[in-house]
Amino acid sequence: METSPIKSEAYGPHVALSSSPAGFIHSKPRATLSRRAKVLLVLLTAAVTTTLQYCWSATDQPQADSNAPEFNWFALEPSRSIQWAPCYSGEKCARLLLPLDYDTLDGPTTAIALRMIPAQDKDNYRGPILINPGGPGGSGTNLIARAGRNISRVVGDSFDILGFDPRGIGASTPSANCFDSDSQRKLWALQDEHRLLNASDDTLPLVHARIKTVARRCEEKIGGEWGIGRFMSTAHVSRDMLEISKQLGHGKLQYWGFSYGSILGQYFSAIYPKNVGRVIIDGVYDSHNYRGALWNSNLVDADAVIDSFFHFCHQAGPEKCSLYESSPEKIRDRYFSLLAAVEAEPVPVANADPPLIITRKVLQSQLFRGAYKPLAAFGLIADTILALERKNATALAALAPKIADPTECECECALPPEPWRASNEAFEAVACGDADARAFDAGEYGEYFGGLARESALAAPLWAETYIKCAEWRVRPKGRWTGPLEATNTSHPILVVAPRYDPVCPMKDGKTVHERFGGSGLLIQNSYGHCSLAAPSLCTAKHVRAYMVNGTIPEPGTECEVDELPFVGSVNNVHALSAEDAELLEALKGLSSVVPTFGMP
Repeated sequence: METSPIKSEAYGPHVALSSSPAGFIHSKPRATLSRRAKVLLVLLTAAVTTTLQYCWSATDQPQADSNAPEFNWFALEPSRSIQWAPCYSGEKCARLLLPLDYDTLDGPTTAIALRMIPAQDKDNYRGPILINPGGPGGSGTNLIARAGRNISRVVGDSFDILGFDPRGIGASTPSANCFDSDSQRKLWALQDEHRLLNASDDTLPLVHARIKTVARRCEEKIGGEWGIGRFMSTAHVSRDMLEISKQLGHGKLQYWGFSYGSILGQYFSAIYPKNVGRVIIDGVYDSHNYRGALWNSNLVDADAVIDSFFHFCHQAGPEKCSLYESSPEKIRDRYFSLLAAVEAEPVPVANADPPLIITRKVLQSQLFRGAYKPLAAFGLIADTILALERKNATALAALAPKIADPTECECECALPPEPWRASNEAFEAVACGDADARAFDAGEYGEYFGGLARESALAAPLWAETYIKCAEWRVRPKGRWTGPLEATNTSHPILVVAPRYDPVCPMKDGKTVHERFGGSGLLIQNSYGHCSLAAPSLCTAKHVRAYMVNGTIPEPGTECEVDELPFVGSVNNVHALSAEDAELLEALKGLSSVVPTFGMP
């Protein structure tokens, strides 16, 4: 059952987490704050909210629009109601103060950063669509910078496109930082093992020790009674989305969530089924597997996406793929021969800035990450392999920043950088905080690793750290959802969108989730890559728009083809498209480069 809304003078109508449907549990009883404690907490919140400083790497995140005017998030006064201020180019920004703990409304707050592209069609205005880019740990305000206008072109300009930074993430404060600066975090990363993780050799003790070190540091930095790490659960963020939507005059959520955003959409729709307006979950991970901290259903189709690199290279021919051979198998053999050679003798790139050593781990990681967004990444992978084969030092130096992000410390920052450029430990705080607690067991881990390796020997060493991270995480959330992660009925059916071959969120998970939500729609996109964004499809885009505008659910069995393939290029005659479809296709091509990176550091 769902609770009745209650009224709070400070925060407006909301459903308190303390009286949520059965299934929301609290690790401690409701706190009552003394007057002195309230004063101290208000001062602490204000300090954390307004005085953050960063050092950052210029390559941490994809660049936002270089022509956009500067905007200082921390000069924007947070408020208990949404107060829009002009920002960037014709956009609106706000910082919304919400309770850190909805059980303690007079306690400390979190300031949630909001960035919105306003609807242009005011006559047919349909309200805001909240966007989540995945992670967990992805910045919604950053996604607006990189993709907001293209998303608007997909759904139509009668909607506001609203990105928000979930608790502890991006421009929202307090931030889930377990290091004193981003530079300190990067120096720590430089000590990382350069060999691939294996459950049966000496790489495991080192990886385990490093993960344990960060976890213990996080206990100190973001744990504690009011540490932000205890208030970042997906249930808390679901409640925040409801508050944001209601403050904007909409009691039912409109939402498009990618990757981990599919988990957030499942949680919201299960906890607040009567507040579902239009909810799309795209690139779907099974929330039961997620909450169980299993992380073992993800790689089912990873090798299919990796193998598509060799297939599409062959299909495209020598004019479009620099590694072309007379069969996909020969291209595959060529790649793995180079991989073995680099493993035996890593390649120095001395004239790169900074210098780089290319190892098997670097190349294997490049291919797995490339499987997330084949259109954007497969060409770079081919160029990298060709340059290594030819021992072309000039080409490798030019490619180096795209092969592995260089560490760049700028420790005397005159002004804070764009907030989302700083890394954080939000992934562990959210994913491991949501999960059932479990201790590390070497025997169990060996079986887990072996299972992953049987599905994808290439991806397993890169994916298998998540299990250890959650086994060592000790910051338990103040409240986490342990109730049902399905709903017989929602106030409007949700829409599940699943690529046929997704490297980390397989189609079978999408089908499983579809069956858990009564009346939901299922749209299969016949594509390779993570989420529907990875491959432009006019068919998918039109179904998404029809759902958002009219609530139309695709007919059972609906599948969509794509309009562009890696290496190959366009599969249809673009000159035959209408002007509207041509514009839509360009927007979709732009989105293919902003695919979320789920479950990867």
